[in-house]
Amino acid sequence: MKRDKWMKSSGCAMAVGVLLLISVCGAQATGTTPVVPEQQEKVKTETQQVQDPYQDEIKPLTVAQCGQCHPGIFQKIKEKGKRHRFQCQKCHQQLHSFNPLKQNWAEIMPQCGNCHKEPPHGKAFTACLDCHKDPHMPLTIALDKNLVASCGNCHTSPQAQLTQFPSAHSKQGCTACHSSHGLIPSCMDCHKPHIVDQPLAACKSCHPVHKPKEIAYNSTETSNATCGSCHGSVFKEWSGTTSLHGKVNCAQCHDKHGKVPDCRQCHKAPHDAKILQKFPKCLDCHINVHNLPTKKK
Repeated sequence: MKRDKWMKSSGCAMAVGVLLLISVCGAQATGTTPVVPEQQEKVKTETQQVQDPYQDEIKPLTVAQCGQCHPGIFQKIKEKGKRHRFQCQKCHQQLHSFNPLKQNWAEIMPQCGNCHKEPPHGKAFTACLDCHKDPHMPLTIALDKNLVASCGNCHTSPQAQLTQFPSAHSKQGCTACHSSHGLIPSCMDCHKPHIVDQPLAACKSCHPVHKPKEIAYNSTETSNATCGSCHGSVFKEWSGTTSLHGKVNCAQCHDKHGKVPDCRQCHKAPHDAKILQKFPKCLDCHINVHNLPTKKK
């Protein structure tokens, strides 16, 4: 009885061993590795993932993903979007919801007022797209006839200055200088510099562009050579003087353009009262303020 039982168990063990041997040999013959249960489970899971594309959670589209279908718009915003360079969904809260039967563009297109609560240019100008024709590059504004005729509606200060302070600039249309919207031209496009290598900043430091005859300057920063470019004869006299005035900057005496200063601004009481009473006008004796008489050494 025991012998039979032992034979049966031994036979089962041998059968299992033979099957394993066949499996290993077969795998070696075909060049494959035996598949263990853990690997089978992993393959099963990966197969399910491939077969079920809806198992992942939906995430908002990135800007780059939007750009894959809308490359032209992506490039516009990238290069000229200015402050509109942000997530697409901030404006486009509904995506791909246009219905040709309903023609529902007005419903799904973003409205400027969603972000710009107060009209940026006042309540009189609410038709944003009349000027900002492409919201993906909002500051690229075409200078069409309608816009050119209404520059002063937004740019009120330049228009007021050109009117109040007439000059050659007042006779020019805005587009004579501003050939594209937002362009700030160089003065040298029309005007020759006063001195060689004069920087553009020097022009604007004296001449406000929309009222250029209202000259104002910094008395310590304006160079004498700049003054001399217009006041040539005076500059020549001043350049050759041996008096102390030759060490004084033009703008220190002429702190406003065209101003003829009073000598007593600096020289409070250079002589006693009797002499000043007899000769009240300094230049009766000192003749030329730009080249004062001096004692010869």
